[in-house]
Amino acid sequence: MVSVFKLMHWIHVPALWMRSHLFEIAFGITAMILVVAGPFINGFVKRLSGRLHWLLRYALFVLLSTVGYGLLTHFGLQGMRNLLIRFTDGQLLGAVLATHLVLAWLLKRGNAI
Repeated sequence: MVSVFKLMHWIHVPALWMRSHLFEIAFGITAMILVVAGPFINGFVKRLSGRLHWLLRYALFVLLSTVGYGLLTHFGLQGMRNLLIRFTDGQLLGAVLATHLVLAWLLKRGNAI
């Protein structure tokens, strides 16, 4: 029978490692969210700018790609990291694992991978 201390060790050690790499984990989650949401964002902007001149549509796409996705990445990364910092060891392990599994499933379903 596994003791409670051994079980806590199996939770604490990976969570400790995750806490030392929290920036990279939050960046990966943020990037996957943007990959999942990217086609919907691009489609929305395409519908909004459908009647504009092609040069304006091109400029809007460049602006969205540089400024829009850059700001989403920057603030999304900060928010994701701040959210993950607040979790206990068990919650952190479960949240990171569940988030990666759900996002991987969404990416697979959307043929992104």
